[in-house]
Amino acid sequence: MSKSADPELLELLPHRPPMLLLRRVLALGADHASALVELDAQAPFALPGQGVPVCVGLEYMGQTAALIAGYQLRQGLIGPHLGFLLGSRRYRAHRDFFAPGSSLQVDVREGVVVDDSLANFDCTIRCLASDVLLAEATLSVLRRPTPEVAA
Repeated sequence: MSKSADPELLELLPHRPPMLLLRRVLALGADHASALVELDAQAPFALPGQGVPVCVGLEYMGQTAALIAGYQLRQGLIGPHLGFLLGSRRYRAHRDFFAPGSSLQVDVREGVVVDDSLANFDCTIRCLASDVLLAEATLSVLRRPTPEVAA
């Protein structure tokens, strides 16, 4: 991505370019997040003349889910932890590629949380201009607390 990342992304996520795939936070709360992905000529994983393979959508969804954890941590709702993507259920892609030059809206809602260690997220990716659904999935994430650092 040629443009700089939203400072809020850098505050909430551990990801950094080139693996910070989101461009901007669109909406954020304790159980939901929306983010913008812009697929310009420098978009990671883009194939010339085809765009970005839709399998990369899982990473867009995962990073957007991580925004929720960053928000919860910032609000003191949870403690520091690592998030591990365990898998996805029903990843349905309605295209083979995300089109070059397009802007995507990634929406994630936190669903079931079990003992603060396992969380499910319902996710969609839509074309921002047309609101066409491009991909959808449910992600399962393991939350592992990070050890306290001794002072």
